[in-house]
Amino acid sequence: MAEKVKTLRLERDYQLYLYYIDGTGNVCQKPKSGKGEAKVLVPNAVERDNQYLYFIDKDGDIARSRRGIRDKAA
Repeated sequence: MAEKVKTLRLERDYQLYLYYIDGTGNVCQKPKSGKGEAKVLVPNAVERDNQYLYFIDKDGDIARSRRGIRDKAA
């Protein structure tokens, strides 16, 4: 189950852009066409913890869920 980390209410256009959180915690927008540079929409939006997977939820907010842990013996 995901928990909200930060409320942004980000307006998105999924037909033209991809939205993601980069490694430093910035919320970015990149054209789907592959042409053009990624644009930072919200700098330093979240401080990341490697035990969680961060994403932009349906409300346009930043949420996180715990990463699955694999058994090394398998």
